[in-house]
Amino acid sequence: MDETDIGTATGPEALSAAAARQWAEQQRAAARAQFDTPTWLGPARTDSPAYIPPQPEADHDEIPEEPLAPVVRTNRIPDTAHWSEKAAPRVLAGTVLFASLAGVIGFLVVAILSQSVVAIAGLAACAIVAVIFRGALMGTGVTTVDLKGSVMRVRKRGVLDVVNLADPVHGVVLVGTPGQSAWRLRLEAIDGRIIELGPNEVDATQVHEIVEYYRAVAERAKLDRERRFNR
Repeated sequence: MDETDIGTATGPEALSAAAARQWAEQQRAAARAQFDTPTWLGPARTDSPAYIPPQPEADHDEIPEEPLAPVVRTNRIPDTAHWSEKAAPRVLAGTVLFASLAGVIGFLVVAILSQSVVAIAGLAACAIVAVIFRGALMGTGVTTVDLKGSVMRVRKRGVLDVVNLADPVHGVVLVGTPGQSAWRLRLEAIDGRIIELGPNEVDATQVHEIVEYYRAVAERAKLDRERRFNR
């Protein structure tokens, strides 16, 4: 064999290296195949970008087509107010009580100075009238109404009730128009009783406007709550 044949012949070392490379390529291919997505989990991996399903728009991001207009507050709506009953019978009873007390003092002075039987009888009569009318005034009591913000405190016949005019849960009803004797404000107490106020207990014109304002606030709060929670 000459030198040329020796240079071009493939030795056993070269054959062993080629077989080793081929075996290594097969092992790498088998390893990569282990990380492919199984068919039961979805389509096999490709070079295309991942598919993102479309997301629906959230309901709370929607803007109402007709937003609620704010309730305008005028300068005639006070932050605090106080009203007291001015009934004609009470005024008359107070006048009689004052007159009887004056009679008691006058007849007492005359009885002491003159020892007259008539003065003593007049003193006794005036004292009886004073006691009767004083007891009547104490038994009836004066109705007072206090307002602080939207909270109205009504003290009537010795009972105190608190009503929030801006609360939709509380029943508040206006009957008639201011200036009429039939005007009434009816309030629902916590225990279900109906409290009725007339023009002789509050200023009907002022209270009517205050109640209308706070009931508009209550109605707007009710509609806003329904829009937010009853979609």
